Amino acid sequence: MEEKTHLAKEIKVGDLVIDTAGRQAWRGGRLLELTMREYDLLELLAQHVGQVLTKEIIFERIWGYDNEAGLDIIKVYINYLRSKLNAGGEPDIIHTVRGVGYILKP
Repeated sequence: MEEKTHLAKEIKVGDLVIDTAGRQAWRGGRLLELTMREYDLLELLAQHVGQVLTKEIIFERIWGYDNEAGLDIIKVYINYLRSKLNAGGEPDIIHTVRGVGYILKP
């Protein structure tokens, strides 16, 4: 019996392309130089495109329950991601939902 994976090897959101197998991402054809955590955060947001993810969910999935960092670390990494995603002058695709979390939408 053939085993199926539930994850796509490539995620596309507008001009953002994420290669999940190679752990690389491109925006507007430009390769993004992402750290491990930046990549993990971007992939998580892309897997839930159009859906607001709370800071608690993001923290749990990316940093884990027992991590010493507080929820403020998410804002820092969102800012890192935004600067890299928008370096070519592209519009913001990561949006803040005040008091709740973040959403990725083209």
